[in-house]
Amino acid sequence: MKKINPDFIRLSDIKLAIKDIEEFYKTGLDDRKTVMAIAYSIAIIGEAANKLSSEVTAKHNDIPWRQIIAMRHRIIHDYGNVDIQNLRQAVIADLPLLGAKIELILKDLILNLCFL
Repeated sequence: MKKINPDFIRLSDIKLAIKDIEEFYKTGLDDRKTVMAIAYSIAIIGEAANKLSSEVTAKHNDIPWRQIIAMRHRIIHDYGNVDIQNLRQAVIADLPLLGAKIELILKDLILNLCFL
C-alpha cells in the first residue's frame, strides 16, 4: 500500500484552515473568540507551511512561505500582541490568494499521483 504524501496532508490542512477562517470571519473581528479562532487557524497554516518539503516550497517560491511561518511564530509566541489590522489584512487580501495557490498545488499533486 502506498503511503500518503506528507506534503499533500499539510497542504490539505492549510486549505481546511483557510476555509475555517473564511467561515469565522463572516462575523468580522469584533469579538475575542473570533480573533482567537482566526489566529489559531493562521498558526495551523504556518505550522503546516513550516513542515512542507523543500521541493514544494522551492517549486512554489511565489508563495511567501517565510512570512507565513513568521506570522505563525508571532501569534504563538507573542499572542497578547496580535495586531487586529494585520490579521484583517491577512484574511481579506492574503488568504484568498493563498487558498487559490494551494488549490492548484493540490491538484498538481493529485495529477502526479494519478500518473505514477
